[in-house]
Amino acid sequence: MICRIIFYLFLFSLPKAQPDLKFHPFDWVQYRKTGGINSISISDRYAFLGSENGGILRFNLFSERFEEPITTAQGLRSNSISSVHYASNGYLWVGTPLGVEYSNNSEGDWNFINKRNLKIPFNAVIEQIGESDQDIWIRANGSVYRLDRITGVVLDIMPFPNESVSWSSQNRYFGDYSSILMKYSLLDGWISDLSSLINPNGRQINITTMFISNLGEIWIGAEDGYLFRGNNTMQTLSPFQFSLAGTDVQHIEGTNSLWLAGREENGYNGITYFDPLSKETQMYLFDDIINMDKTSIFSIIEMKNEIWFGGDDVILTYNKKDNYWKTETYNLTNLYSEITTLVEFDDNVWLGTTRGLYVMNKKTKNLIDHEIIKSFSNMLIFDLYIHDKLVFIATEVGLFIYDNNNNRIYEGKNFGYNDSEFIFPIRSTDYTVLTSNKRNIFAANRSGVISFNFRTRKWSNAVDASIFGGLQIKSMASDKDIIFVSTISGLIKYDIRKNLMDIYNYRFIGKVHHMYIKGRKLWLGTSEGLISFRFK
Repeated sequence: MICRIIFYLFLFSLPKAQPDLKFHPFDWVQYRKTGGINSISISDRYAFLGSENGGILRFNLFSERFEEPITTAQGLRSNSISSVHYASNGYLWVGTPLGVEYSNNSEGDWNFINKRNLKIPFNAVIEQIGESDQDIWIRANGSVYRLDRITGVVLDIMPFPNESVSWSSQNRYFGDYSSILMKYSLLDGWISDLSSLINPNGRQINITTMFISNLGEIWIGAEDGYLFRGNNTMQTLSPFQFSLAGTDVQHIEGTNSLWLAGREENGYNGITYFDPLSKETQMYLFDDIINMDKTSIFSIIEMKNEIWFGGDDVILTYNKKDNYWKTETYNLTNLYSEITTLVEFDDNVWLGTTRGLYVMNKKTKNLIDHEIIKSFSNMLIFDLYIHDKLVFIATEVGLFIYDNNNNRIYEGKNFGYNDSEFIFPIRSTDYTVLTSNKRNIFAANRSGVISFNFRTRKWSNAVDASIFGGLQIKSMASDKDIIFVSTISGLIKYDIRKNLMDIYNYRFIGKVHHMYIKGRKLWLGTSEGLISFRFK
């Protein structure tokens, strides 16, 4: 009890919004479902895009690729951006539902001015931001507000500007789209009906904003995070997009590139393919692909030829070679169960669900009547892990190991060897997470995290319950002596050898569902999107 009290006192003393000054601006990066593009502003290097839900997107003018977005992970108060403006002195200004924020380096160190101090009604939208020779101008609530370009202090409020103002684009474009859309040709299979855009799948995409640069370059923002850049020489509009198919990310799978999916939510939904190097995303939306049934996704497994996505009593399969999707449905013994985990074992895939364990043939997609199924009937399977011919099974009633060589199931405490100092946890239920590194597999419940060495086949203690307050562990990831543990109260980085820990409970992280380590970065699937953390 004392350990838990100390844990909470330390936990709630931590900063809640912006990472510590010891971090560089993009050590933490948050990727989300962006929604529509509300505003566009151009610097000498980037097109800054104010998005509906994904913060400020940064489009590199030279490489024509998106770079790390600016979100609450960099210190913004909100990821909903109604207006954005890059000023000539290098300051970046944004309007959010809470007020106005500005940064003198266009990355971090954000200063916030709430609507009350700006004398803007709380329910008013900050529609547009611009600048004159000396000041910053804001359009909101039927008036314009003149601000000092360095301090953000309100200097004047008037119906219209009394000097020339260079505005960035706003969400509502009052010009005539048709003349521009008739003049330019859309690339990559897009077409236009002169009032909106139609994507290659035939879905209508509404234009949300339009910006014409000082050089006469056309920029169009649209729903679902689409950006179109005009080429005045070729008279073409090239489409670009940077968005996840869903903000709630339940699972991450992949090596060089990542597959992401999660719970259904408002707006467009589907599965995302994300390349961390190029920052390119490709969305496979349920509404666009008729072979994909709409479902929440809780688990993913990438195999040689196919990728499987486990949902609510269904599996979505993607054939890499044929670029083909299919929905597999089954009459499981216990209906309405979530497929919580998928692992490949020889010619089969093992399915852990909220109501039991199943085995399926990879090729035929048929369920196999395996003898182990009866042993775990109606049991909540949290996680599965395969090593050699062993299957580690984390369930609501305990930790089990299935040895395929002798076709036998062992309780964790009856398998392998114990060090003299090791005592198996008194609480033997609710093993919620399994993870591994090259030497060990780790299993977690409220009593602590234990490890099993593959070479010596010995159990040992890895993380004491006092480190995470005895809370239920939602996810884990391991890299040598470092182990990351997530609970409902935050993310913990623990050095097993040095017995040192750091706690990260920034609000932008949200609830962590899944973790994956690639090189120097930890990737987190969370309720607030995909988050990367450069931890070494």
